[in-house]
Amino acid sequence: MVVSHAVNSDSFKVTTPSDQEIRMTRLFSAPRHLVFEAMTKPEHVTQWWGRLGEGYSVPVCEIDLRVGGRWRFVNSHPQGEAAFSGEYREITPPSRLVFTEIFEQFPDSVSVVTTELTDEGGRTRMTATVRYPSLEVRDMVLASGMSHGAGISYDRLDDLVVALQRS
Repeated sequence: MVVSHAVNSDSFKVTTPSDQEIRMTRLFSAPRHLVFEAMTKPEHVTQWWGRLGEGYSVPVCEIDLRVGGRWRFVNSHPQGEAAFSGEYREITPPSRLVFTEIFEQFPDSVSVVTTELTDEGGRTRMTATVRYPSLEVRDMVLASGMSHGAGISYDRLDDLVVALQRS
């Protein structure tokens, strides 16, 4: 198990509020406008998303941040590559982002991600709810270790927003 020394690492929680949903919450040590920026600008996303350790990178990070705009991230890792893409449905900076997500290896399983960012005295609480097409898909995602990887990625995101505040 990877032990993280990232600030707020212990605030990461994963729940299943319904048969088709996974909800992730985490506290970040930065104002929500900065967390929103780090989640929506390619130069920042490549620093935290899918960066699980040595040998991980994001060689493709395309973001057309507008309703109807598309996004695509490719994660390169020691076992190969994994590509994800989708379309933005709602963008309300700095508080809300709704988009579809497709793991390109399974293009028929479209999920919808709703991310809400709330202010907690200068820090930001992220609540990301992912709705999958079925219980089976949700459980397959849980079994894949997604929550472990998301926790590490969000640790990197917290490290990034702390560093951005200093610069």
